[in-house]
Amino acid sequence: MKKHIFTSVVLGILAFAAVSCNSDEFEKPEYFQQVASTKLGQQIVDGATDYIAHVKKDVQTKVAQGVTRLDMSYINQNGHAMQLFLYKVSLGPVSLIASTANTTEKTDLLTNMCIEVENQGKYTVLGAVNGGNALGKGDVFFATLKDGNAVCLPTSEYASVSANVTMGYSGTAHLLQDGYVLGQTDNTTAARTAVGVSENGNDVYLLVVDGGDFFYSNGIGCKDLATLMKACGAHNALALASGNNVTAVWRNMRSANLFDLLNKPANKGVEAAIAGGILIVQ
Repeated sequence: MKKHIFTSVVLGILAFAAVSCNSDEFEKPEYFQQVASTKLGQQIVDGATDYIAHVKKDVQTKVAQGVTRLDMSYINQNGHAMQLFLYKVSLGPVSLIASTANTTEKTDLLTNMCIEVENQGKYTVLGAVNGGNALGKGDVFFATLKDGNAVCLPTSEYASVSANVTMGYSGTAHLLQDGYVLGQTDNTTAARTAVGVSENGNDVYLLVVDGGDFFYSNGIGCKDLATLMKACGAHNALALASGNNVTAVWRNMRSANLFDLLNKPANKGVEAAIAGGILIVQ
């Protein structure tokens, strides 16, 4: 009797193995889904051409009229944990200004810059990201203009708009031009900040992708960064900075300091002193 039972079990196992080996189908586990819970999050997933393999969590917040913030944690196509923060800014109800460090070292924390601008009493600061290089020090630049719109253009075109520039920064890499993703030479994974502008120049996208922490966020190369910027809705875009300087700040009414870090800087979460930032203000 025992022999018959043993034989039946063995035959069953062999039959299962044969069926398994002959099956060409692979079912993704239920938790592996390209589905976001927010409209902006789903727009990015759909537009990023399979760069985002799985959305872990996304939260969309209306910061103020004309300002939307998206916090998204996801798994990229390589199976790596990622975290991004996006400010979508419609110019008009709000503006963008450049902040600079008021110290002898010419660098300061972005949170301190926000506090200083707020204390001057002219603006209410809604959020901020780090800036880039001084205008004219790269191949591409971002600027806001006196007519209320913004541009991302090659530096060779700066002379045509210079008289109307109200603030701006040069970038480290040109990501998008007229809706086309440009080829990139720097595709090392790192924390990065990018800025993009819609085709009509009215909407600005300020994107921060964290890096430097395997279990939290692994960083991004410029090629994938360009893909994300296009998915956000940008028509022209550039990278502002990478590494420890990548910083995003939000206005936290419950905080004693009023402004808190939104992201986790690559330097083990410690905010770095930077030369300047882009502040969203009313």
